[in-house]
Amino acid sequence: MRLAATLGLDVGGTKVAGGLVDAENRLLAVRERSTLVDGARDPGLKVTFALAQELVAEAVAAGSTIDGIGAGFPEYVDPTGWLTSREVISWTTQPAEMLGLLAPVTVESDVRCAALGEGAMGVAHGLSSFVFVVVGTGLSYALVEDGHARHGVRGEAIALGELEVSRRVDETSTLRLERYASGEGIRERYEALASHSVPGAAEVFRLASSGDRDAASVLRSAGHALGEGLATLVRLLDPGAVVVGGGVATGGGPWREALETTYAARLKSRPSPPPILWAALGSHAGIIGAAVAHRRRVVAASTA
Repeated sequence: MRLAATLGLDVGGTKVAGGLVDAENRLLAVRERSTLVDGARDPGLKVTFALAQELVAEAVAAGSTIDGIGAGFPEYVDPTGWLTSREVISWTTQPAEMLGLLAPVTVESDVRCAALGEGAMGVAHGLSSFVFVVVGTGLSYALVEDGHARHGVRGEAIALGELEVSRRVDETSTLRLERYASGEGIRERYEALASHSVPGAAEVFRLASSGDRDAASVLRSAGHALGEGLATLVRLLDPGAVVVGGGVATGGGPWREALETTYAARLKSRPSPPPILWAALGSHAGIIGAAVAHRRRVVAASTA
């Protein structure tokens, strides 16, 4: 008997990661490709489609079948799987149409996929309610309740980064939270303060650990700002836990200390505020969660 696998794709601003996921949500194979082509981010989704083709061929060669494709994108995605923004990826054809040439497909927001992955196999496994916040190049969130990631009417229930930075953190800032506390925001603010360029937020963390006061100051303020943002989410959504993931979340030092301190201070009047948990699956969360999203949509359609 040929085993079936679901192809999960996690499309980002700098790379696309894909994997074959079995029925137990175990990764059978993982591949990555850079999406940067001549300064654009995956123009025409050519890199994404090529990687999907490669993984489908690999599954067939191994004696497996592909029962479908789940794909997460760093854009607004409406409840029907249609991309409604072009803020990150240089797409020209809807991915549901393109990837649908290979197999039945489900297209979702990347943060909702990562949330479902952490719920299925990560630190949020077994939780009936949690908010997943991804702090990477950008900043977004998803609310998961009873195994379902909330879309909102237009699929836009992800925009944590649209919040304004609290005046308690920075009285002079007019930036949105994403421009202040995401990986890209950390890089930009450090460069403006230190008057020299760095390749990304990881370098700011390294500089802070080496005693760079400007780097430590930027990370501390980013942590305070995000702690305020997480407390706001808790007040509005009342989740069972807050799960934080993404590349920036792997850092520690003044950033994490400031985040946890501010979060606790803003919610101290609550008898039992939800705990902050740190994501466990890393870059695999989006791949697994994309596969989970596809399977759940198929089940929902069959029982409708």
